[in-house]
Amino acid sequence: MQKGDKKDGKMATSVEIVDVPPRETILKTNNISAGATTLSEEELHHLFQLRNLVFLSTLSKNGSPHVTPVWAEMVDDLILINTFESSAKNKHVTNDKRIALSVVEHDNPFNMVSIKGRVIEQTAEGADEHLKRLAKKYLGLGRYYYRKPNHKRIILRIKPEKIMGLSIHPAFYFLAYSPWNK
Repeated sequence: MQKGDKKDGKMATSVEIVDVPPRETILKTNNISAGATTLSEEELHHLFQLRNLVFLSTLSKNGSPHVTPVWAEMVDDLILINTFESSAKNKHVTNDKRIALSVVEHDNPFNMVSIKGRVIEQTAEGADEHLKRLAKKYLGLGRYYYRKPNHKRIILRIKPEKIMGLSIHPAFYFLAYSPWNK
């Protein structure tokens, strides 16, 4: 059978796809949450200090979600996102201040957070300097070269209302940690 041939109407692959938990694991435990903790405030801030993309969800006029990967930072207890004034996300939060966002640590995908909150301010004040700061953090450059001159920049200041986080130490997944252990 050649690569791409079909068997019984299904595409042949070299990977077996199963929907059952693994039978054997190295780490045995009675506590299925062993190694998993909720994120501390320090760990939450750490997720925003790194170059992790933040996935921002806003609500369009018809109520459907609009998800966009963005650069962000956390200052004190607020999340700051830089965008341009005529962007879809800015238009959405002008009509409905509710947002949701998710951050997953690039180097440890088991450190993650989901946040529900509200945009408490949309401001152009300091937005250009904020974009330069984010470009330095995410690109290593103090300038964002893709900026269109006619796009007025603004900062969305977000107040988190509900934070749901998880942190699993890398040792647990290197030791074949599995939530199916009993």
